[in-house]
Amino acid sequence: MSSDRPSPDIAAPLPSGLISTVRHWFAEGTFRRIFKNAGLLLSGRATNGILGLAMLSLAARGLGLEQFGVFVLMTTYIQVIMALATFQSWQAVIRYGAICMESKNIAAFQALIKFTALLDVAGVIVGAAIGWFGAPLVGPYVGWDPEMIRNAQWFSLQLLSLVLATPTGLLRLFDRFDLLSVQAVVTPLVRLIGVGIAVLTGAPFWAYLAAWFVASIAGGVVLIFIGWREGARRGLLEGMTFSLRGITAPHGGIWKFSIFSNLHSSLQIVTAQASTFLVGALAGPAAAGLFKIGRDVATAISKPAELLNQSIYPEFARIGSRGDWRDFKALIRRGAAVAASGGGAMLVLSLVAGQLFITTFFGHDFDAAFIPLVLMVATAGLTLCGFPMEPALYAMGRPSIPLRIETFVVCVVYLPTLILLTKSMGPTGAAIASLATAATSLLGMSYFTVTQLRRRITAQV
Repeated sequence: MSSDRPSPDIAAPLPSGLISTVRHWFAEGTFRRIFKNAGLLLSGRATNGILGLAMLSLAARGLGLEQFGVFVLMTTYIQVIMALATFQSWQAVIRYGAICMESKNIAAFQALIKFTALLDVAGVIVGAAIGWFGAPLVGPYVGWDPEMIRNAQWFSLQLLSLVLATPTGLLRLFDRFDLLSVQAVVTPLVRLIGVGIAVLTGAPFWAYLAAWFVASIAGGVVLIFIGWREGARRGLLEGMTFSLRGITAPHGGIWKFSIFSNLHSSLQIVTAQASTFLVGALAGPAAAGLFKIGRDVATAISKPAELLNQSIYPEFARIGSRGDWRDFKALIRRGAAVAASGGGAMLVLSLVAGQLFITTFFGHDFDAAFIPLVLMVATAGLTLCGFPMEPALYAMGRPSIPLRIETFVVCVVYLPTLILLTKSMGPTGAAIASLATAATSLLGMSYFTVTQLRRRITAQV
C-alpha cells in the first residue's frame, strides 16, 4: 500500500517564483532522471537530426523536386508498413518488465521477453510480405512505373532485419539511454555517407534507395546486439530456454495490452508517416516532397516529446506499481509545463528563421514549404504539451483509452480534413489537417488522463 502523503521526491510544496519553482523541480530525483535520460537520447537524436537534414538536403539537390518527391514516397512506403505491421512490444517490456523487476521474478521476465520477441519476428515477416505484394497495388496511385515498383519490392526486404522493439524496451527499462543515444546515430550517418556518394558520382535513383536500405540494416543490427547484450550482462537471460509453454501466464492482460498499444501506435502513424504518402497520392510527388520537408523539420522539433515520452514511461510504470498517484499527478503537471514552454519557443523561431532555413538547405525550388513548415511546428508544439498523457494512461493499465481517442481523431478529424484540404490547398492543407488533429487529440487525452487519475486518488482517500 502506498502512503497517502506524497513523497518529497516529486510532490513537495513548491517555492514561490517561477524560476525557483522550475529549479526546484529539476533538483528532485525522478524529474531530474527523466530529463537526464531524455537529454541522453536527445544528444544522439540531435546528431541524428543534423545528419538526417544533411541527407535530405543532398538528396533534394541531387534528385530535384520531382525525383526527390518519388524518393520520399518510396521511403515513406516502407516506414508506414513497418509501423503498421510490427508490434510496439517495447511498451509491454516496460509495463510488465517493471513489475517483474519489482518482484524480482526472473522467470516471469524471461517469459515476457520471449513473448515480445515472437511478436517482433512475426511483425517483420508480415511487414516484408505486405511491402513486396503491396507495391504493385499502391504504385499506380502515386505514379510509380514498373521499375519503381520493383525497386519498392526489393526495398521492402530490409524489414526482415528490423526485429527491434524488444531490445529497445530492454534498454529503456534498464535506463541505458546512453546506449540508445549512440545507436541513434548509426542509421543517419550511414545514410548520409551513402547519399553523399550517390550525389558525388551522379548515381541513378536506385543508389539512393540502396543507401537507405544498407543504413537501416546497419542501425537495426547494432540495436539488436546492444539490447540483448544488456539483458545478458544483468544476468536476466541466464538459464532461459526456447520453450514457449505458458509464456503469457505470468502477465495477465498482456495480449490485450499489446494489441491495444499496437493499434494505437498504428493509428498515430496515419497522422505521421502516412500523411506524406497520402499527400503524394492526392497532389503528386512534388507536393509530397514539400510536405516532407515541413513535416521532418517539425518532427525534429517535436522529437523531445517522443524522447520525454520514452524516458518518463518507465518512471510512470514504477510509480504506478507502487500506487503513488499523487506523485503521478505532480509528474504529469511538471512535465507538461516544461515541454509546452519549449514548444512555444520553437514556433517563434520557425516564424523568424523558417524561410531562410528552407532556402539555405534546399534551394529556392522548395520555398513553398515555408507555410507548411510553420503549421507543422505549431502541431509539434501541441504534441509537446501533451507528451505525458499517453505514457501515463499506459502506466495506469488503460491502453484502450489512447486507442479510442486516436481512432476518433483519425477517422472523424484527420482523414476528412486531409482529403478535403489537400485537394484544394496542397501541402498547406495537409499541414492544417495535422494541426487540427493535434489540437483535438490533446483535448481528449487531457480529459481522460485527468479523469482516470482523479478516480485513483479518490480511491486512496
